[in-house]
Amino acid sequence: MKISSEGFENDIVLRWMKPLGLCLRLLVEALHPRSFANFDWQFFASKCVWLGPQSLPLVMISAIFIALTLTLQAVLEMRYLRSQDLSGAVIAVGLLRELGPITVSMAWAARVTAHLCAEGRYFGIKRPDAEYAKYFVLPNLLAGVLMSIPLAAYGLVIGFLSAAIFAPTLGVSSSNDFMETARLYIRDRDVMTYFVKLILINPTLAVLVGSAYGRESEETQRFASADAVTALFIAGFIVNWLFTYAVFGINYE
Repeated sequence: MKISSEGFENDIVLRWMKPLGLCLRLLVEALHPRSFANFDWQFFASKCVWLGPQSLPLVMISAIFIALTLTLQAVLEMRYLRSQDLSGAVIAVGLLRELGPITVSMAWAARVTAHLCAEGRYFGIKRPDAEYAKYFVLPNLLAGVLMSIPLAAYGLVIGFLSAAIFAPTLGVSSSNDFMETARLYIRDRDVMTYFVKLILINPTLAVLVGSAYGRESEETQRFASADAVTALFIAGFIVNWLFTYAVFGINYE
């Protein structure tokens, strides 16, 4: 598929994917021991505020309405089978394995990617990759991973509570029954999957993709942030699916 747009590469897919190799190079450079020398704590702290508290409203609103939507669909369909009291298990597993990581977490990741792409354009001007990775990628990466811990916990609690409160209005016996059913069916593997995706996989992808596209883009490239978010979603969907398959699809009991 081709486009004709002055100043841009014609192949859309190649334009999306071109900087992905730079992501790996920036990751290696950022995690090199020399990058931790003279760490910029002030810049790191400012990024923690933006990635954490300033992103909390997005996480809360997303978690509430995604949980309500899943509860509505699951309970109404299970009422036909007269098994609505088991909907807590279905909703809990769905939120932990896929819907939480693919919706709430990826929405947050897209916000991060777009921001870092725009900021990285100007931060990376005339800087070598090693310096860009040290002073820009590493603080953002550490801040993203650190702040995703409370955000993941808040999103999980808020999502479950929203579903538990809403479920009785659709025919579930009580909120306590809903939560107890969910507790009985949740496995350690479900919780591990949720937190690995939300704390490690998606924040890492968001920071690396945003930083790489910001590094590669020129100031006049209007589509840079859109391309970065597109690449993030493609990579995020693929990596999340691969991780889920590795955990549950291979010799799963």
